[in-house]
Amino acid sequence: MLKKQSAGLVLWGAILFVAWNALLLLFFWTRPAPGRPPSVSALDDDPASLTREVIRLAQDAEVELERQRGLLQQIGDALWSQRGRVPTPALPAQPRVPATPAPAVIPILVIACDRSTVRRCLDKLLQYRPSAELFPIIVSQDCGHEETAQAIASYGSAVTHIRQPDLSSIAVPPDHRKFQGYYKIARHYRWALGQIFQR
Repeated sequence: MLKKQSAGLVLWGAILFVAWNALLLLFFWTRPAPGRPPSVSALDDDPASLTREVIRLAQDAEVELERQRGLLQQIGDALWSQRGRVPTPALPAQPRVPATPAPAVIPILVIACDRSTVRRCLDKLLQYRPSAELFPIIVSQDCGHEETAQAIASYGSAVTHIRQPDLSSIAVPPDHRKFQGYYKIARHYRWALGQIFQR
């Protein structure tokens, strides 16, 4: 008895499986290909009809655009009439030509005191500087060291040489006397940066 029931169950399962697959196959064959409207096959054969269809669609889009412009104008008129005034028609805006901004000038500040080896630093800066106009080199000298001044002056117009005018000592508290050099350096930095930003 169990054998008959299992054989009948297998037979019904096979029939159901075949019927289901036949329905799926029928369903997929009768559907149009995805992404293509049903009338595309007629357009494949005749390029002129394709051109006519594109022109027709463009004209339809143009008509729709005009209709929407009219609706937008009606809405605008209704809003202005509710406010009790009618706006003057705006002149068509002139297209703005974006002005290209001038490139930023970024000065390079070199702080020097009493080392004629500033030449090594300046040589490297001049070697790697892409543009003299956009990256001017300014050497600020403190201490009044003549050999350093001559080394800087030897570069001529490639660098700008400025000198710290105040070479006096700085009055510091007795317990800060060992830091007097740092106070002078800070004064020089302040003066040199002031010269750069005020130019």
